[in-house]
Amino acid sequence: MLREEFSDDVLKLRPRELRLGRDAERLLNDVCGTEGERSKSAHKSRLRPDADSINAIRCADCGQVEYISRDYCRCGHYLAGQLMDEFLAWERGLVETRDRLAAAAEEKMKPVRWVGACGMPFIVWPLLHSVFSAGSTALAIWLWLIPGFAIMGFCALIETWITAARDASAHAVETATFEQFLSERVPAPSH
Repeated sequence: MLREEFSDDVLKLRPRELRLGRDAERLLNDVCGTEGERSKSAHKSRLRPDADSINAIRCADCGQVEYISRDYCRCGHYLAGQLMDEFLAWERGLVETRDRLAAAAEEKMKPVRWVGACGMPFIVWPLLHSVFSAGSTALAIWLWLIPGFAIMGFCALIETWITAARDASAHAVETATFEQFLSERVPAPSH
């Protein structure tokens, strides 16, 4: 009855091929494929991620690449512990960098602090003179504040410039997250 209602062209139609992702097709071939397809796919890597992927980790024991979400490698190595060790080493490196930059900034700031201390008399003397003098203070006395403020401002600018790297490193340590570690541990591919 159906053959009579439709033309011959309709009977010659073929269904469309459905293309899935590469990993999904391999998984389906492994589960429900023929024996020949299964033996071919056994030689390929069995659903392993690319080595330069952010979701990949290389097993320290066998050297195979596994997904980062797996707790254990297929060889039995504990991947979650390996990943946590890498994270803690990365975090220790950040802290060591911050400490090294803080010590270097402290050494560079010693002469700047001495210059700032040399500028303090220019600020303190006019203030003390106005407190202890009975009459009005002359304008020349108040002009002594200008070099004091200039020296202190110059020292503040130098301190900001010297401690910028230390402050950036301290901010990196404070805001370090596991996601940031994952994005930094895989180098960006160069094209």
